[in-house]
Amino acid sequence: MRHSATHTAVIASALIVGATMAAATGTASAADPQLLNLVMPDAQVMAGLNVTTAKISPFGQFLLSRISSASVTGTDPGLQKFIEETGFDPREDVTEVLMASVGGKANPGGLVLAKGIFNVAKMVDAVKAQGKGTAVSTYAGATLFTAVAPENAPDAAKQTAHALALIGTSIAVAGDLPSVQAALDRSRQVNSISPALATKVQALGSTTDAWTVSMASLASLIPSDLGGKGAGAAQPLQMVKNVVSSSGGVKFGSDIQITGQAVATDAPSAKAMADLVRMVGALVTMGAAQDPQIGAAAQLIQNLKVAEDGATVNLSLTVPESQVETLIQATTSSKAKPEAIRKM
Repeated sequence: MRHSATHTAVIASALIVGATMAAATGTASAADPQLLNLVMPDAQVMAGLNVTTAKISPFGQFLLSRISSASVTGTDPGLQKFIEETGFDPREDVTEVLMASVGGKANPGGLVLAKGIFNVAKMVDAVKAQGKGTAVSTYAGATLFTAVAPENAPDAAKQTAHALALIGTSIAVAGDLPSVQAALDRSRQVNSISPALATKVQALGSTTDAWTVSMASLASLIPSDLGGKGAGAAQPLQMVKNVVSSSGGVKFGSDIQITGQAVATDAPSAKAMADLVRMVGALVTMGAAQDPQIGAAAQLIQNLKVAEDGATVNLSLTVPESQVETLIQATTSSKAKPEAIRKM
């Protein structure tokens, strides 16, 4: 069995991609306490995807049907083969995904945590059948898959091994090896994240289907050399760096509701950011006449509402789900045409 990537990487990616595709839910619930208990206590950045009731959402059904269609028609034959080999179907077997990071450029590691159903024995057999590239062991009572870098890999790759751990048959933990091992160590204790972050996670997890929150300033997350020396990017980048915390969520249904909030260092910075968002929206609208795809995007954001409240900027956008489907279909079909021409 030959693969261009290890099963460890494929399974970890499937947790993210599969859950993202299925994240359109009709009923939100707070983050799973078992997953939360594995999060590092000093986490500052988190995101969550509620996938339990994905199938009842029109958008979730749309995305899942496209994935299934790609597998059946052969445009993505790897999915079906992956399911057969590992016994894991990311479209069906994941119920929730939680992502967490300490944040900051000095410590970029993080975790992807998933709740679901995992066929541990079959996954182990699939990895062992591969022969090399992934080591299988146990750690803190969990099954641990560790990616082994090839001998000719750069030293940096060898020093940043990635891993996937399965706690029983219902929890998966993916990330860099030290972060995964630390999460497994925490699994035997009662842990907690900061009260401020916990409050945000509870609120967003209870009211939205997909959410993200950062208690860290964007200045601490953005590389210092981003944007180079170009003056055109300097001003917007500085505005973004003035954000001290941010959050956002998406609620799926017949209408897709998107909300966001950014807290700036002060009121003038918040107003500058709000004005920048409004300007970008206006530029998209102006470009609609020259590009049909931009026109479709302009239709989606025409209901964007931007409001300032002191140092806080609040964003809200409601888009008919059918319009999002139309835009995705138009975008993917336009990308597929050049590929089809090349094969003629």
